[in-house]
Amino acid sequence: MVYCKSSQPIPGKGDAWTYYECADDNTILRYVTYISQTNETERVTDPIVKKLYRPDLVQESSKDEFDRHWDRE
Repeated sequence: MVYCKSSQPIPGKGDAWTYYECADDNTILRYVTYISQTNETERVTDPIVKKLYRPDLVQESSKDEFDRHWDRE
């Protein structure tokens, strides 16, 4: 498994961090987006986009970091 994350600003809400769980071939298995300023979480178990197209633009993450946000209430 490969775990990575990316962020983007959301006007009026702050930075949204998306944490990806991918297979070794960069196929996205599931992801979670978290906005800390508003405490919003969105889990996606069957993503429409299945391939991490620009892996050079994401940051390395870990299973623990992914699970921490996935399990957030």
